[in-house]
Amino acid sequence: RLRPHAVLNAPKRWYDRYAGAEIPPPAIGEWARKWYGNVQTSFQKHPLATRGVVPEEEIMETRRSYAASISFVDEQMGRVLAALEKRGELENTIVLFTADHNLLYRKTYSVEGSVNVPMIVRWPARLGLKAERGQMRHELVELRDVLPTFLDAADLPVPAAVEGKSMLDILRGKPWRTMLDLEHASCYSPKDGWVALTDERYKYVWYTITGAQQLFDLQNDPHELRDLAAEPDFAALVNEWRQKMIKHLA
Repeated sequence: RLRPHAVLNAPKRWYDRYAGAEIPPPAIGEWARKWYGNVQTSFQKHPLATRGVVPEEEIMETRRSYAASISFVDEQMGRVLAALEKRGELENTIVLFTADHNLLYRKTYSVEGSVNVPMIVRWPARLGLKAERGQMRHELVELRDVLPTFLDAADLPVPAAVEGKSMLDILRGKPWRTMLDLEHASCYSPKDGWVALTDERYKYVWYTITGAQQLFDLQNDPHELRDLAAEPDFAALVNEWRQKMIKHLA
């Protein structure tokens, strides 16, 4: 139920495999240091900490544990697929793997490590889709697309009240969304309340309680280290995206 969620208690055989492994350090933007840098914390003392500066050794230890936990999940998915194949049901079953957040200890944040979650779909051959397996697609999909995808695969109608679209339409070559809105209510702090808009290249974020705004160039700055909204040279672009959000949410 928990893995790979905190507490990151991967099985010892997987944890040992990553013991001492070289793990890349986290990417930290200067804007994040300004927002959260004055909060000193520790997972040892505060395992449910949501923000702040954590000792480097704790960061690396948890990143190794996370890698071990992900490997454990991969192993379990392999067991599921093997069982389906053994029973002759693999090509009669659609498999979808996703998550509620990724690469961050906590969700609620608008950064890619929180909102850009895994979305892996293996469709059964019996659907007759003329699409190559093993593709990596870049269309904007979301968790609201999961139910329509399942209903579509089962050849069942999608109720009008259901939001989202069947991701199988991407494989059919049908038109797909080019803009996606995201949102989160205030939770741990006022900074958790926000709405965002992205076209995959840029992501604009407006914080509904504090009034702060951010703009990231995801193509040239995938780790979101540079907040363009903090730079006067990008004021026109920031305003353009603010207007896009107003029009989209209207």
